[in-house]
Amino acid sequence: MAVLSFLMSVAEPSGFWITIIRAFENVTNNYVLAIIFLTVVIKLLWTPIETFNRRSQQKMSQTQAKMQPELDAINKKYAKDPNLLKQKQNEVYKKYNSKSMGGCFLMLLFMALNLTIFFTLFSGLNTMGAYKISESYDYLKYSYANVLEVTNKYIADETQRADIFKNPENLVYRIDETNPENIEIVLLQIDGESETELARGEYKTDFSTSETQVVDGQEQTVVIQTTNEYLTELINKFDAIILEETAIENSEETEKYTLTNGVTDASSSFIIQRYQSNKESFLWIDNIWISDSPFNQSIVDYNGYVSQIGSQNVEEGEEQIYNAFMPNLQTRQSRTNGYFILPILCILASVMTTLLSSRLGKKKGEKTPNQNKWLAIIMPIIFGVFALFYNSVFAIYMLTSQIMTAITLPLQNLVLKAIDNRKKKKEEEKTEIDYTRKF
Repeated sequence: MAVLSFLMSVAEPSGFWITIIRAFENVTNNYVLAIIFLTVVIKLLWTPIETFNRRSQQKMSQTQAKMQPELDAINKKYAKDPNLLKQKQNEVYKKYNSKSMGGCFLMLLFMALNLTIFFTLFSGLNTMGAYKISESYDYLKYSYANVLEVTNKYIADETQRADIFKNPENLVYRIDETNPENIEIVLLQIDGESETELARGEYKTDFSTSETQVVDGQEQTVVIQTTNEYLTELINKFDAIILEETAIENSEETEKYTLTNGVTDASSSFIIQRYQSNKESFLWIDNIWISDSPFNQSIVDYNGYVSQIGSQNVEEGEEQIYNAFMPNLQTRQSRTNGYFILPILCILASVMTTLLSSRLGKKKGEKTPNQNKWLAIIMPIIFGVFALFYNSVFAIYMLTSQIMTAITLPLQNLVLKAIDNRKKKKEEEKTEIDYTRKF
């Protein structure tokens, strides 16, 4: 089906990461695969920097190991003279200062760059999530708007024609793309195997009306009626046409089946088809722009929609339009969006990489530093929270990143060991040369 352009509630985001992700998406035709490939590329490019940082940390540890015996001796020797003790300690720090300060600076720079990548990508995907949810809704909104438009064309001023919607199962809406330059929507009545065309009209992407006015001596285009105003006007018109009225048991009130209800039921299969053709899912996750959680539905209600895209992006009258057809779609198509699988996997992957990093980074017989123990607790919690409360796409990025870290860590360790062995061999050769010169 041809991709139809329409006016968006949320502007399409832009920026460094969005541009790159779009490029990957154009190749893969799948947003999740685009994120996975992007993450793999980032980790491959980042691995040499990460290796260099680990080498710098090793040098800091070696410097600390050389410095510690001197500090211990000074502490023991000058324990009774605090002023002299401080002076001697400063002399030791000054002696090793250049090496340790350089290592600290590189470590801080590495952390800053890592956090920058994490949070800028998080912000970009969060913004993209709001845009995608808005894009998906607007696609359905304009589909429903065209349903209302062609129905209004059929009813015209002959309201008795609305009686046909008492049996919405016999009605169907279709898109006619025979002429790509003039795509139309058609209302058909089904009777067995025969079809009767009731009305057709241009498939529109804008229902607003405007005119040119002279303002301060200059011609300007002024919107007379917005798309939302036009749609709410149609919905109110159809709500006023009551097809059936049923008494509610043990109540003086009645249940009214209006033309709006009839149109919504008749267009149900059409809206479902449009939804299915445009939704983005991945494996067990029905909507990748919502977090993987059994407490989330893949199709949100109106309040959830506003929460996702931000109230500043919601136009007046949106609630009435949304509730005219989306609850019907939600009843038929919405399901539990996930089962905590991604958050759990993110937590387990973080624990694995933290422990693996700690194990590869320490020497035989050496105790694990307390800071590494705390990282093994804090980092999984952070990843779990992000995966639990934000969209599944970002959780997939975090999971892929952790898996790539687990893969590259042993490779980094091999490189660092090779560097250490080479350095050790050079020192042994130098010592051997120096020893032979003495004789």
